[in-house]
Amino acid sequence: MNETEREKQLNLMKNANNIESFCGLLREYILLRLGLPPQTRENGIYFLVLYSVRIKMPNEDVATLESRLATVDCHQTSFIVSKKTLLMMEIERGLSVHITPDE
Repeated sequence: MNETEREKQLNLMKNANNIESFCGLLREYILLRLGLPPQTRENGIYFLVLYSVRIKMPNEDVATLESRLATVDCHQTSFIVSKKTLLMMEIERGLSVHITPDE
């Protein structure tokens, strides 16, 4: 997803008329950012990130891949948590909103 596509999608979300439309656009944005096909059925961010990595590393078995992704760095953060956090920061910045950690 290039910068123009990203901005276009964020503008569509900003101008959504209702929550259903916004949620659909948000899902589409997340799938595009993770490089996942539009027909992806999974909703959980953990599994979406795992799936996106799995597509890029098709020769790794799921157990090995999950083990590698669950490994924490010096900040005690896993790859999945880091990727989710960066994605949320990008969405917040793009929509000019702030989502509290509890939300």
